[in-house]
Amino acid sequence: MSELRDLSDLADYAHRQIERIQRMQQDIAAEYGEGRSPRGLVRARTGPGGALLQLRIDPAGLRLTADELEAEVTAAVTAAQQQFAARADEIMAPVLGLRPSEQAVNELEAGMNRLDALGDDLERLARRRGLAD
Repeated sequence: MSELRDLSDLADYAHRQIERIQRMQQDIAAEYGEGRSPRGLVRARTGPGGALLQLRIDPAGLRLTADELEAEVTAAVTAAQQQFAARADEIMAPVLGLRPSEQAVNELEAGMNRLDALGDDLERLARRRGLAD
């Protein structure tokens, strides 16, 4: 009977971890970062993956040279991406115990795949033991 309890505890733990990761993913997907250029002529909003969600250029910015405007846009977008990364850190750190990086994201995906596989294994084992519907 203790084997059944251990299996049930493991299944509960895996389910809770999957729920935490899913909530984290939802929170990150809803998050965004905002940034301003040094002169304040350009504002940008970015989302997950660095996606540019919004770009606003003050009419005075249109009087800049192409190179100056390019620098303003780049600075605003970069600031927005940095703010998003900081917010993602805040969301991910309690769940993962670390700050995100490309490696951490890859590890997260690998971990989620392992949790999915664990869930599948638990379902198969429960069916074999006659515990599943």
